Amino acid sequence: MAGVVEPEQVTPRIAEALERCLVFRPWAEQDEGPYHRDAQPFRRDVAERCDGSPLHLGIRLVGEGAVLRDAMVEIWHCDAFGRYSGFPPPDDPVVVAGATPPRGEYLPGQTFLRGRQSTDGDGRVEFESIYPGWYSGRTVHIHLMVRADGVVHTTQLYFPEQLTAEVFARSPYRGRPGRDTTNDTDEIFHTGGDPAVLDVAPTGAGYVAAAGLVVPAPPRT
Repeated sequence: MAGVVEPEQVTPRIAEALERCLVFRPWAEQDEGPYHRDAQPFRRDVAERCDGSPLHLGIRLVGEGAVLRDAMVEIWHCDAFGRYSGFPPPDDPVVVAGATPPRGEYLPGQTFLRGRQSTDGDGRVEFESIYPGWYSGRTVHIHLMVRADGVVHTTQLYFPEQLTAEVFARSPYRGRPGRDTTNDTDEIFHTGGDPAVLDVAPTGAGYVAAAGLVVPAPPRT
Protein backbone atom coordinates (compact mmCIF):
# COMPACT_ATOMS: atom_id res chain seq x y z
CA MET A 1 0.00 0.00 0.00
CA ALA A 2 1.40 3.41 -0.96
CA GLY A 3 2.71 5.50 1.93
CA VAL A 4 2.92 2.58 4.35
CA VAL A 5 6.35 2.00 5.88
CA GLU A 6 6.97 -1.65 6.62
CA PRO A 7 8.43 -2.43 10.06
CA GLU A 8 12.09 -3.36 10.18
CA GLN A 9 13.03 -6.84 11.31
CA VAL A 10 14.77 -6.73 14.68
CA THR A 11 18.39 -7.83 14.86
CA PRO A 12 19.29 -11.25 16.30
CA ARG A 13 20.81 -9.54 19.34
CA ILE A 14 17.53 -7.81 20.21
CA ALA A 15 15.46 -10.91 19.38
CA GLU A 16 17.56 -12.91 21.83
CA ALA A 17 17.29 -10.23 24.53
CA LEU A 18 13.50 -10.14 24.18
CA GLU A 19 13.31 -13.92 24.39
CA ARG A 20 15.01 -13.68 27.77
CA CYS A 21 12.23 -11.38 29.03
CA LEU A 22 10.04 -14.15 30.38
CA VAL A 23 7.73 -11.79 32.28
CA PHE A 24 5.54 -9.26 30.48
CA ARG A 25 4.99 -6.26 32.72
CA PRO A 26 1.51 -4.74 32.93
CA TRP A 27 1.48 -1.28 31.37
CA ALA A 28 1.97 1.54 33.89
CA GLU A 29 0.37 4.66 32.45
CA GLN A 30 2.67 7.56 33.34
CA ASP A 31 3.27 11.23 32.68
CA GLU A 32 4.14 12.26 29.13
CA GLY A 33 6.42 14.97 30.48
CA PRO A 34 7.12 18.37 28.94
CA TYR A 35 9.50 17.35 26.15
CA HIS A 36 7.36 15.36 23.72
CA ARG A 37 7.27 16.60 20.13
CA ASP A 38 4.90 15.68 17.32
CA ALA A 39 6.13 13.98 14.14
CA GLN A 40 9.06 12.15 15.66
CA PRO A 41 11.40 10.88 12.89
CA PHE A 42 10.59 7.38 11.62
CA ARG A 43 13.89 5.59 12.21
CA ARG A 44 15.67 2.96 14.26
CA ASP A 45 18.92 4.80 14.95
CA VAL A 46 18.13 7.89 17.03
CA ALA A 47 21.61 8.62 18.41
CA GLU A 48 22.72 11.18 15.79
CA ARG A 49 26.33 10.85 16.95
CA CYS A 50 25.46 11.86 20.53
CA ASP A 51 28.29 11.12 22.95
CA GLY A 52 27.51 8.33 25.41
CA SER A 53 27.47 4.57 26.02
CA PRO A 54 25.70 2.83 23.11
CA LEU A 55 22.30 1.40 23.99
CA HIS A 56 20.32 -1.04 21.85
CA LEU A 57 16.72 -1.06 23.07
CA GLY A 58 14.20 -3.77 22.27
CA ILE A 59 10.50 -3.64 23.19
CA ARG A 60 7.88 -6.34 22.71
CA LEU A 61 4.21 -5.52 23.09
CA VAL A 62 1.24 -7.79 23.68
CA GLY A 63 -2.43 -6.98 24.07
CA GLU A 64 -5.50 -9.09 24.78
CA GLY A 65 -3.48 -12.31 24.76
CA ALA A 66 -1.78 -11.74 21.40
CA VAL A 67 1.25 -9.85 20.15
CA LEU A 68 0.53 -6.26 19.16
CA ARG A 69 1.35 -5.93 15.47
CA ASP A 70 1.69 -2.68 13.52
CA ALA A 71 1.56 -0.48 16.63
CA MET A 72 3.41 2.82 16.38
CA VAL A 73 6.08 3.13 19.07
CA GLU A 74 7.80 6.41 19.94
CA ILE A 75 10.73 7.02 22.26
CA TRP A 76 12.49 10.19 23.38
CA HIS A 77 15.04 10.90 26.11
CA CYS A 78 17.77 13.31 27.14
CA ASP A 79 21.45 13.11 26.21
CA ALA A 80 24.37 12.44 28.55
CA PHE A 81 24.19 16.05 29.75
CA GLY A 82 20.47 16.14 30.48
CA ARG A 83 19.37 17.97 27.33
CA TYR A 84 16.40 17.08 25.10
CA SER A 85 16.68 17.92 21.42
CA GLY A 86 15.01 21.21 20.58
CA PHE A 87 15.21 22.57 24.11
CA PRO A 88 17.86 24.53 26.06
CA PRO A 89 20.25 22.77 28.44
CA PRO A 90 18.79 22.01 31.88
CA ASP A 91 19.16 24.54 34.65
CA ASP A 92 20.18 22.18 37.44
CA PRO A 93 18.52 24.03 40.35
CA VAL A 94 15.21 24.02 38.48
CA VAL A 95 12.98 20.96 38.51
CA VAL A 96 11.17 20.76 35.16
CA ALA A 97 7.75 19.13 35.39
CA GLY A 98 4.27 19.19 33.96
CA ALA A 99 3.87 20.88 30.60
CA THR A 100 6.15 23.87 31.11
CA PRO A 101 9.64 23.21 29.68
CA PRO A 102 11.90 26.19 29.09
CA ARG A 103 11.36 27.35 25.51
CA GLY A 104 13.60 30.37 25.25
CA GLU A 105 16.03 28.51 22.98
CA TYR A 106 13.60 26.17 21.24
CA LEU A 107 15.25 24.67 18.13
CA PRO A 108 12.71 22.74 16.07
CA GLY A 109 15.37 21.41 13.69
CA GLN A 110 17.00 19.27 16.38
CA THR A 111 15.89 15.62 16.50
CA PHE A 112 18.59 13.74 18.42
CA LEU A 113 17.41 10.89 20.67
CA ARG A 114 13.91 10.90 19.23
CA GLY A 115 12.31 8.38 16.93
CA ARG A 116 9.47 6.04 16.14
CA GLN A 117 9.05 2.59 14.65
CA SER A 118 6.14 0.22 14.03
CA THR A 119 6.08 -3.20 15.65
CA ASP A 120 6.73 -6.25 13.49
CA GLY A 121 4.64 -9.41 13.21
CA ASP A 122 5.87 -10.53 16.63
CA GLY A 123 5.07 -7.24 18.35
CA ARG A 124 8.74 -6.23 18.50
CA VAL A 125 10.53 -2.96 17.84
CA GLU A 126 14.16 -1.90 18.15
CA PHE A 127 16.01 1.39 18.64
CA GLU A 128 19.71 2.29 18.64
CA SER A 129 20.52 5.07 21.07
CA ILE A 130 22.76 5.95 24.02
CA TYR A 131 22.34 5.49 27.76
CA PRO A 132 20.38 8.56 28.95
CA GLY A 133 21.79 11.14 31.30
CA TRP A 134 19.96 12.93 34.10
CA TYR A 135 18.41 16.28 34.93
CA SER A 136 17.21 17.74 38.21
CA GLY A 137 14.20 16.11 39.86
CA ARG A 138 14.09 13.00 37.65
CA THR A 139 15.66 9.58 37.70
CA VAL A 140 17.20 8.18 34.52
CA HIS A 141 14.43 7.25 32.08
CA ILE A 142 13.23 6.87 28.50
CA HIS A 143 9.79 8.13 27.47
CA LEU A 144 7.66 5.61 25.58
CA MET A 145 4.42 6.22 23.70
CA VAL A 146 2.41 3.56 21.86
CA ARG A 147 -0.43 4.20 19.42
CA ALA A 148 -2.57 1.12 18.84
CA ASP A 149 -6.24 0.59 17.91
CA GLY A 150 -6.85 4.34 17.97
CA VAL A 151 -5.62 4.69 21.57
CA VAL A 152 -2.46 6.42 22.83
CA HIS A 153 -0.63 4.81 25.76
CA THR A 154 2.22 6.60 27.53
CA THR A 155 4.78 5.32 30.02
CA GLN A 156 8.47 5.55 30.92
CA LEU A 157 11.27 2.98 30.98
CA TYR A 158 13.85 2.86 33.75
CA PHE A 159 17.29 1.43 34.49
CA PRO A 160 18.74 -0.57 37.42
CA GLU A 161 20.36 1.83 39.88
CA GLN A 162 23.62 -0.13 40.21
CA LEU A 163 24.10 -0.06 36.45
CA THR A 164 23.44 3.66 36.25
CA ALA A 165 26.08 4.28 38.92
CA GLU A 166 28.59 2.30 36.87
CA VAL A 167 27.76 4.12 33.64
CA PHE A 168 27.82 7.56 35.24
CA ALA A 169 31.31 6.91 36.63
CA ARG A 170 32.60 6.95 33.04
CA SER A 171 32.97 9.64 30.43
CA PRO A 172 31.04 11.62 29.30
CA TYR A 173 28.57 11.19 32.18
CA ARG A 174 31.12 11.81 34.93
CA GLY A 175 31.58 15.31 33.54
CA ARG A 176 28.18 16.14 35.01
CA PRO A 177 28.16 15.02 38.67
CA GLY A 178 25.57 15.79 41.33
CA ARG A 179 22.67 13.58 40.26
CA ASP A 180 19.90 14.39 42.74
CA THR A 181 17.15 11.80 42.09
CA THR A 182 17.12 7.99 42.03
CA ASN A 183 14.41 5.46 41.20
CA ASP A 184 13.37 5.37 44.86
CA THR A 185 13.03 9.14 45.20
CA ASP A 186 11.53 9.90 41.78
CA GLU A 187 7.90 11.10 41.98
CA ILE A 188 6.84 9.44 38.70
CA PHE A 189 8.65 6.10 39.02
CA HIS A 190 5.98 4.51 41.26
CA THR A 191 2.90 5.94 39.51
CA GLY A 192 0.46 3.98 37.36
CA GLY A 193 1.52 0.53 38.53
CA ASP A 194 4.77 -1.44 38.61
CA PRO A 195 7.51 0.61 36.93
CA ALA A 196 9.08 -0.85 33.78
CA VAL A 197 12.71 -1.39 34.77
CA LEU A 198 14.61 -2.63 31.74
CA ASP A 199 16.51 -5.90 31.59
CA VAL A 200 20.00 -4.72 30.63
CA ALA A 201 23.10 -6.69 29.64
CA PRO A 202 26.56 -5.43 28.59
CA THR A 203 27.68 -5.95 25.02
CA GLY A 204 30.98 -4.65 23.69
CA ALA A 205 31.27 -0.98 24.54
CA GLY A 206 27.58 -0.58 25.35
CA TYR A 207 24.41 -2.31 26.46
CA VAL A 208 21.39 -4.21 25.23
CA ALA A 209 18.14 -3.38 27.05
CA ALA A 210 14.81 -5.14 26.67
CA ALA A 211 11.27 -5.04 28.01
CA GLY A 212 8.06 -6.96 27.41
CA LEU A 213 4.91 -4.91 28.09
CA VAL A 214 1.19 -5.68 28.17
CA VAL A 215 -0.73 -2.86 26.53
CA PRO A 216 -4.25 -2.27 27.89
CA ALA A 217 -7.16 -3.23 25.68
CA PRO A 218 -9.02 -0.31 24.07
CA PRO A 219 -12.20 0.75 25.86
CA ARG A 220 -15.30 -1.16 24.79
CA THR A 221 -18.01 0.82 23.05
